Amino acid sequence: MLRLKNIFILTITAMLLIASLTNAQTKTKFEKLSDNILESIQSFYPVRSTEMGIHAYDHRLTDYSQKSVKAMIKKLNSYQKKLYKYKGAKLSVNERTNYKLLKSNLDIALLDIKQIAWHKKSPQLYIDDAVNGIYYLVLSNHAPLSEKVVPLISRMKSAKTFFATAQKNIKNPPQIYIDAAIESAETAIDFYKEVAGELMNKFPERADNILKTSSSARDAINNFIIFLSEIKAGPENSFSIGKKRLDYKLKHEYFLDYTSDSLLKIGETLYADADKAYKAYQTIVESNHQNGIDSVFVPSNFTKQDILNYYNWETEQVKIFLKKNEIVTIPENIAPVSVIETPAFLRSMIAGIAYQPAGPFDTEQHGYFYVRPIPDDLSRKMLESRYRYVHRRGFKGSVVHEAFPGHHLQMQLAGMNADPVRKWQMNSMMLEGWALYSEQMMYEQGLFGDEDHNQWLGILGGIRFRAARIIADMKLHTGQFTYQECVDWMNEALDVDSESGKNYIKKQVRKYTMYPTMPMSYLTGKTEIVKLLDAYKTKHSADFSLQAFHDELLSYGSIAPALLWELMDLK
Repeated sequence: MLRLKNIFILTITAMLLIASLTNAQTKTKFEKLSDNILESIQSFYPVRSTEMGIHAYDHRLTDYSQKSVKAMIKKLNSYQKKLYKYKGAKLSVNERTNYKLLKSNLDIALLDIKQIAWHKKSPQLYIDDAVNGIYYLVLSNHAPLSEKVVPLISRMKSAKTFFATAQKNIKNPPQIYIDAAIESAETAIDFYKEVAGELMNKFPERADNILKTSSSARDAINNFIIFLSEIKAGPENSFSIGKKRLDYKLKHEYFLDYTSDSLLKIGETLYADADKAYKAYQTIVESNHQNGIDSVFVPSNFTKQDILNYYNWETEQVKIFLKKNEIVTIPENIAPVSVIETPAFLRSMIAGIAYQPAGPFDTEQHGYFYVRPIPDDLSRKMLESRYRYVHRRGFKGSVVHEAFPGHHLQMQLAGMNADPVRKWQMNSMMLEGWALYSEQMMYEQGLFGDEDHNQWLGILGGIRFRAARIIADMKLHTGQFTYQECVDWMNEALDVDSESGKNYIKKQVRKYTMYPTMPMSYLTGKTEIVKLLDAYKTKHSADFSLQAFHDELLSYGSIAPALLWELMDLK
């Protein structure tokens, strides 16, 4: 009897092994190539992999040494040739889309490390990697902190070599990059100190090692600051990637069929229309004296915790509104999103509100919606102001953009896509375009009642701002604007007259010089989504459903909207 039982176990084991091998063999050559391409990109960009929920490379930072970059360029070129064989192959619609996405991933990776060579011109690249490498690990729920402490220490330890490589690579960056990186690096030192302090408190047995490693990392960042303060700056406009590369990004990253010249004209038209609409409605608001100071009874026991409770309550209320009005389907298993004060160790980096998604590949999902810290002791004037904000439910607009139906919902649905190629994509034209689209769409669906003058003015102002961003983006990176010319133009175009407003614009434009096409992706993405909506309405004129449109749109992942025409069978 025992022998028969053993034979039975062996038979079952063999069957399972055969089934496993058969399943592996069912993968097509295209799928195997897809896996290899993704794995190579993920291995080269370990910090981005951590952010996405892939933890095989959590122990290291990106290797931008000359040897590593050359090897990666060779590998990417090799994959391009292998992928090219599928250009005319008979692929399904989904496979054709994945082919385009993989080609885009290869094209843009080569553009970044070979053509633009950000690792040679952007010191900010190194600060971002060093900070995010720690931040994403701390944030992730894939493992307890007791398991994450080892890769955290490992990444801190690698900072010395990482910044030594940066000093070898960086040559004559524009002054604006130098200034930005020094400011960020000083913040990074504080960040490393905060994280090390938390780790030492929780793991006293490792305290000496953590202190030694974090001190070495902070010294490396400080040496980088000294290096940047002494380096010779390049030409003022050397931040510009140039028209040829900008056009390449528009075509190969966003699949747009127009150039930077065309997009600039589109931006100028959108800005003119938005500016006209904003100023006309501003007159209406002013004539109605919408100053936000309501006659509202403020209870004496209204506290900081009540404000935080309201934020989370409002998030749930908007979610209920979406379900009740059948605007978009929200799966029951969607991860929670918590509205919390920005953690202390992040406050030097995040000044306003922000959303941090869970990595789509992570098994444990939880989104975080950061809000500005609320003072523990509110003066009566501050308390009354906050209560009025709660009374008029002023947090709705932020929830729409950052949580429901904006970033949290969209990115959660994208992460539910089983296809690893789709999971990996984070196209900003979909991410930011959808969030901006949601603002106007939710107003039109009645979230703010029949009419809310201030809310609508804010939406119009947001559109005008994003239109100005398109112009700034295109002119900065085709050499038509210097940094200061762009700052001056945006201040005038957006009627900015306060010192705080001008400082904000300075920081915004500085960011635009470092991340070409990011600024244009918001309104351009929204515009592309509206085009899809119009085409969908035409196709389904008899049985059009806004919910059905949104559900299908969001089911394909965070990919460029231009790719959805074929997937959604639209013309």
